[in-house]
Amino acid sequence: MPASSSSHTTIDGMDRFLWWLAAADVSVLQESPADHERYRLTGLAVLVTWIFATLAWGYFFSTITNDSLAVIALALFFGFAILSIDRVLLSAMTRSQGRRKWLPVFFRLTLAITIGLFISQPVVLMLFKKDVLAQLEISKQRKLEEFRRKEMTMDAAMKNTWDNDIKRWQQQLEEKEIQVKAYKDAYIRETDGTGGSGKIGDAAISRVKKTEYLKAEEELILLRRTLAPQQTARLANLDTLRQTQEAKAQAYRSQLSDGFLAQIEALQELTAEHSALQQQYRLVVFLITLIEVLPVLSKLLMPPGEYDAKIAARGNKSSTGQLQQLQRTLHQ
Repeated sequence: MPASSSSHTTIDGMDRFLWWLAAADVSVLQESPADHERYRLTGLAVLVTWIFATLAWGYFFSTITNDSLAVIALALFFGFAILSIDRVLLSAMTRSQGRRKWLPVFFRLTLAITIGLFISQPVVLMLFKKDVLAQLEISKQRKLEEFRRKEMTMDAAMKNTWDNDIKRWQQQLEEKEIQVKAYKDAYIRETDGTGGSGKIGDAAISRVKKTEYLKAEEELILLRRTLAPQQTARLANLDTLRQTQEAKAQAYRSQLSDGFLAQIEALQELTAEHSALQQQYRLVVFLITLIEVLPVLSKLLMPPGEYDAKIAARGNKSSTGQLQQLQRTLHQ
C-alpha cells in the first residue's frame, strides 16, 4: 500500500499530459509504475511530432498568406490533426492483437511518408531560403524573357511588314536624294566651266541641267510629302506594338508571385542543378519522415509491459462479459 501511495504522489500534471499524448489509460497506468517512464517517452515522441508538425504547417501557410492570425489558426488546426492521428494509431496499437497490430503501423508509415514528403518542402525552403529566393528571381527573369520571345514571335509578321515598308520608303527617298544631288552637281559643273561643254555661265546646256535638277528636287519634295504620313503611321504602329508588348510583359511579371508553388519550382531547379543540395534535400525528407513515424516506432520498439497486459485482460473481460450478456439474451 505505501508503494502504491508513493506511485500516486509522484504523478504530476506533466506526467498525465504526456500519458494523454501517448493515448494511455491513466487509471490503468497508475497501477503499473514500471511502465510510467515508457509512456512518458512515448508521450514526448508525440509531443515532438506535434510541435514539429505545427511549426512546419505554420511556415507553409506563411508562404501563402500574410495574415498572421490565419497562419497561426491553420497551423494549430493541422498540428492538432496530426496529434489526433498519432493518438488514434497509438491507441489502436495498444488494443490490437496479432497481425492486426501491423495495420496501424503500415497505415502510419504510409501516412508519415506522405506527410513527410509534403512537410519537407516548406522545411527545405526555410533552410535554403536565400538560395531559393535567388533562384526564384532567376526563374522569374527567364520566364519573363520566354514570354517576351513568344509575344515577339506572335507579332513578328506584322512587325516585319511595317519595318519593310519603312525601309522601302527610306530607300526610295535616299535614291531620290542621290539623283537630286547628281543633277545639282552636274548643273554646278556646267555653270563653272568644269562640265562637258566647258562653258562658264548660263549656257543652253547649263539651263537644261538646271531644269533637270529643279524637276528632281520638286519630285523629292513631293515624295517626302507623300511618304511622311505613311512613315509616321508605321512608326506609330511600331511604337504602339512595343508599348503593348511591354504592358503585357509587366502584367505577366506581376503575376509571377513568390508563393509556395513558385518557391517549390525554384527548389526543384536548384536540386536539379546542384547534387549537394539534392542530397541535403533527401536527408531532410528522411529525417522528417523519421520524426513523423517516431511515436509509432517508439510504441513498436518497446516490448509489452504490465500496462499492456492489464489492457489486454480488461479487453478480454469485456469481450467475455459481452458474450455472456449475449447468451443470456438469446436464452431469454
